[in-house]
Amino acid sequence: MLWVWLTLGIHTLYGQESKFTVPDSLKHYSYVQLFRSYQKVESDTLKSKLYLSTILENAKNSKDSLRMAVGYCYLAYYTAEELKKLALLDSSIAISENLNHPKYPIKAYSFKGGYYLKKRDYQLALDNYIRALELSENVSNLEYLKITRHNIGVIKTRIGKHEEALGLFKENFEYASKKYESNKQPYLNSLISLAESYTHNQKMDSASIHNKEGIVLAQKNENLRNKYYGKLVLNEGINLFYKNEYNRSYDSITKGISLLDKNNPENIENHILGSFYLGKLYLTERDIVKAEKEFIRMDSIIQKRKITLSEVRDGYEFLIGLYKSKGEKEQQLLYINKLLNFDKRISKERESISTRLYKEYDTPLLLKEKEKLIQELKKNTNNLSFWVGFLIILSFSITILMYYQYVNRKKYQQKFNELIEKSKEVVVTTKKPLDDIGIADEIVEELLSRLTTFEENHRFLEKNISITTLSKEMDTNTKYLSKVINHHKNKSFTNYVNELRVLYSVEQLKESATLKNYTIQGIAEEMGFNNAESFSSAFKKTTGIKPSYFIRKICALNS
Repeated sequence: MLWVWLTLGIHTLYGQESKFTVPDSLKHYSYVQLFRSYQKVESDTLKSKLYLSTILENAKNSKDSLRMAVGYCYLAYYTAEELKKLALLDSSIAISENLNHPKYPIKAYSFKGGYYLKKRDYQLALDNYIRALELSENVSNLEYLKITRHNIGVIKTRIGKHEEALGLFKENFEYASKKYESNKQPYLNSLISLAESYTHNQKMDSASIHNKEGIVLAQKNENLRNKYYGKLVLNEGINLFYKNEYNRSYDSITKGISLLDKNNPENIENHILGSFYLGKLYLTERDIVKAEKEFIRMDSIIQKRKITLSEVRDGYEFLIGLYKSKGEKEQQLLYINKLLNFDKRISKERESISTRLYKEYDTPLLLKEKEKLIQELKKNTNNLSFWVGFLIILSFSITILMYYQYVNRKKYQQKFNELIEKSKEVVVTTKKPLDDIGIADEIVEELLSRLTTFEENHRFLEKNISITTLSKEMDTNTKYLSKVINHHKNKSFTNYVNELRVLYSVEQLKESATLKNYTIQGIAEEMGFNNAESFSSAFKKTTGIKPSYFIRKICALNS
């Protein structure tokens, strides 16, 4: 019965968009039920529009501004006609602008920015992203702060500011790694942008690590595979090209292209890049004919789709040089004109948006501070004295710091020398009167004897040793054992064991060449500590120096 109403509802939705009639089968659905039903079919445009239109119609009837904003915003995603898409987003923004909601109209501004980004209208994309940033900051929406900064990173990538973009992609990826553990689609979006940015910044190994992780994740289910697998394989092929692994690069690029959905407009740029890098690969083999074919294919997509990617510019220069060498002047002129138009579009995109990014995103606070400082310097003639005094204080502070470091180095060296000169440490036992601790002499003697055996057998190296387990082994109770150690070893049980471990580690580091090559974590585990931090803390407390310093000095001494 639901399928009948689905069909009728979809017909109504498309046949009479001005008035949507909610199907009887959905009339009793709550907002939550409708939204969950939509989420189950979100990859199906017709079914999604039916559920979302029902949400919107119910919200209109109940005059629920927030749910109306949700309906308008999500329907825009599924609307192909550009004017209607923008009208829906504008409606979502207008109705939620004053709600002070944590997500609306932020999401609508973000969607609108994404629309203009796909259209390569970076000015309008930036307008909407900056507004989304302002609203996200106002309501402390960390998710959309990260998403919007990521999207601004995409704009920076498009205009060649790869180093600046990398920082934004890293920031978003770190957030996405924690936020989207169960939802791999936004995680993969973030991962792909980061990997591509690593390639642009000549960090090929880092790019490969993320590409390979993405390739594994993209094969988890059919939806991820269809959307991401081909792109990731292609990206790794491009990365391998820059690592001069040409055979593997060719295999990866050709495989990636074959996996791309040709009907998906989101893959247009991937096809351009695929043809360009195949052309570059053929040039490494001096196969001019195949290289020409790929660069021409690259150009045909660019001309048809009006998409400019700055990294493929070399393809045009090759074609111009090729036809010049052949004396084919008409072809040479054709591609000179195409390159001029290509450069013109790139230049136009970069110049206008680069200035705005600098002014409206990158440095507004810095510019204000700079202007304020200039005005203060003009008005205050005493600034020179201030800076002179500041430099004197700074110099004095640096001198004190250097002296402090010198004293510390000397102190560390002295303690190191003491450790080297000392023979193997023994924890000294001192007999004290019975009435000091209230335990019979024979019990004290027995416990001290057993502690000596405990030390000689290096039982303190056992990881899970505790006063409870040790007292049971010694046929006594924790109170007696604790009192004997406190009184005769002059320390708590924990400090007693830690000191034994540290002193043993010192002797072993003196004698064992193998142990010197261990990490601090490795040495800590060998000595019975749970982690490097507790070992380092105990070592510093016992010896007065850090274990890393001791190891470095003893290695230098031996060499």
